[in-house]
Amino acid sequence: MKILLKAFKTEIAPTKEQRQKIICSIGVARFLYNQYIAYNKKLYKMYQRGLLDCHQKHFVTANDFDKYVNHNLKIALPWINDCASKACKKSLVNAEVAFKRFFYGLSGFPKFKKKSKQDIKLYFPKNNKSDWKIWRHKLMIPSIKQVRLKEFGYLPVNANVINGAISYIAGKFYVSVVVDIDKKSKYNKDLKVSY
Repeated sequence: MKILLKAFKTEIAPTKEQRQKIICSIGVARFLYNQYIAYNKKLYKMYQRGLLDCHQKHFVTANDFDKYVNHNLKIALPWINDCASKACKKSLVNAEVAFKRFFYGLSGFPKFKKKSKQDIKLYFPKNNKSDWKIWRHKLMIPSIKQVRLKEFGYLPVNANVINGAISYIAGKFYVSVVVDIDKKSKYNKDLKVSY
């Protein structure tokens, strides 16, 4: 069965409270990404110097670090709970991918994310039917609730959203969604086909 996927990106107009929540959540996701990089960087340096024996871990996976975050960091730093758990987990997975690309020789050593570059996105999968519902002038985003769109009619109304992400660039908020498009839809130009 072929699944026709298409990505859309558009600007959103969140309320003042929603803006604050998005900015705080992006900050938490960036903090966790950097914590993961710092932890594995420390392990990598210890491994290079021969300070780790064969029974000690040379690299911590995103799943293991997520357990550390849930059992240790969230107790010491309760503001981590301000960010949606799936968005936090996705930032750790992205950091793990950066390390794996380095280990396979596909990129340089992972770098810390800086607030000034705004290169962290909040990822939200669709877990429930009420997540990621699209209307002509607004959409429902998990944990952010209903957000107004700046461009009406650009996103396909009532489309089956697979997942999405929110980004904050140069003082503006954007949403990117991946939708499953019907073959007869007006949006099915230049589609990506998955099996």
